[in-house]
Amino acid sequence: MKWEFIKDMQRIFTLLDSIEKQRSERDYPIMWEKVHAVSCAQIGRMLAEKRGADIEQAGLACALHDIGRWITGRQHDHAPKGEDAVRRFLAEKQGTDEEKEQIVQAVINHSKKDEIGTLLEEIVKDADILDCHWYGEGIMKPFHIARLKKALAELQIHNPEVLNK
Repeated sequence: MKWEFIKDMQRIFTLLDSIEKQRSERDYPIMWEKVHAVSCAQIGRMLAEKRGADIEQAGLACALHDIGRWITGRQHDHAPKGEDAVRRFLAEKQGTDEEKEQIVQAVINHSKKDEIGTLLEEIVKDADILDCHWYGEGIMKPFHIARLKKALAELQIHNPEVLNK
């Protein structure tokens, strides 16, 4: 059992619970943020294993990628707005400064789905788009559709609905 990952998820849920108590207006409910964090983490871990990246680092980066939206409650510019919060979260973790900075950059850059980034950034972007697709969010932007098609093809998933977009 990957207890360190479970502990990280507990810290994430505790943070989200404290945010939920603030009762502020949000673009997405806290329950979605919890579900999305967990499922993105697992998709990211799978993609990392397939692509030869660090599984634990990918899982954590994917779990934290929307931390800016958690804090602000808003989707607009949430990726760069997550920088301070993710740095605070990672300050309590063991790991090298380089590993932590890679996670920070993946969080900051995950919304740039039309750009190619580092291996970790690409895992976070793909996990996010796959998770949103599998939960039924309409993927409409051309570069999001292109990324979704590529990720599904890599996983050898042939979805005619997506392929015809």
